[in-house]
Amino acid sequence: MSSKRHYRTCWISDLHLGSDSSCAEVIYSFLKNNKFDKIYLNGDIVDIWRLNKAGFLNKKKAQSHINVLQRLLKMSKKGTEIIYVLGNHDEFLEHFVDSDSTEFGNLIICSETEHVTANGRKFIVMHGHQFDLITRCSPWLAKLGDQGYHFMIWLNKVNRWTRRKLNLKYWSLSKYIKVRVKKAVDFVNRFEDNVVKYVEDRDCDGIVVGHIHEPAIKKIDGKFYLNSGCWTDIANCSALVETEEGEIELIQWTEDGNEQNYGSTKEVERGTRKAILLPSDFFIGSSSS
Repeated sequence: MSSKRHYRTCWISDLHLGSDSSCAEVIYSFLKNNKFDKIYLNGDIVDIWRLNKAGFLNKKKAQSHINVLQRLLKMSKKGTEIIYVLGNHDEFLEHFVDSDSTEFGNLIICSETEHVTANGRKFIVMHGHQFDLITRCSPWLAKLGDQGYHFMIWLNKVNRWTRRKLNLKYWSLSKYIKVRVKKAVDFVNRFEDNVVKYVEDRDCDGIVVGHIHEPAIKKIDGKFYLNSGCWTDIANCSALVETEEGEIELIQWTEDGNEQNYGSTKEVERGTRKAILLPSDFFIGSSSS
C-alpha cells in the first residue's frame, strides 16, 4: 500500500452509496489512507434512486457503505472541511438547503460553489446534471437509462467473476462500451461543450464537474474542464486532488490501496499534453484483481 499523502483539496463524485454498484470498500480505503484539508463531495454521493428501487443492501455491503459515511463524518470532526454539492441522485437533500447553501458545522451543502486554488485559479464546482438535457427535460428517460447503466454494471461484475475464475486479467465491459460506442462518445463530447459554455463568460479559469463518470483534465476554448469521474467501476475509482502548489492532478485509487497519478493541470496549461485521461486499456491489474 502506498504511504499516506496530504492534499490541499480533493474532489470525488458519483460514489452512489446505497447502490450495489458502489465500490464502497475502495472509497473507504482512499479516504482512510490520504489526508485532505478540504473535500468536495461533488454529487451523487448517496443514490436515493437505487435505494427506492432495490431497498437496502445485504448486511455486509450495507456496512461498507455506512463505513464511508462514518469516515467522512470523522474527517469533518477532525477539521477537514467538507462541501457536499448536490447531484441528481441525491436531490432529496435539496430540502435541507435554505438558500444557496446550508452549513452543518464543518459540512456545507450547496448546488454550486467556487474554489480558489493555492496558485490563484478560480473554479466553479457543480455536479453537472444541469447540463444533461435528458436529466433536465426527460427525468423518466434518465431513470430508465439509470436502470440500463446498472444492468451494465451487473454484467460487468459477472464478467469480472468469470475472468477471475479463469485466472484472466480484469476486463472492463462498461469502459469498453463507453469508449467504443459512438453515441456514448458523442454524448460525452456534447456534455463537455455544454459545461464549458456555462463558464465562458464568467470570471473563472474553469469548472469541476462529475455526472458522466468520465474523469478528465482538459482545456476547451480557453477554460479548464475537469471531471472527477466515479466510483462504480473498479476501472475508474478516480479523484481530482490539489497539491500544495495549487496544481490539480487526476488520480486513480486501486483495489490494493495504491495510487496511480495520470497528470495535472500544469501539463495541460503548458501544452505538453492535450488532455489528462485514464488509460483506455480495458485490462486492469493482475488476474487476481
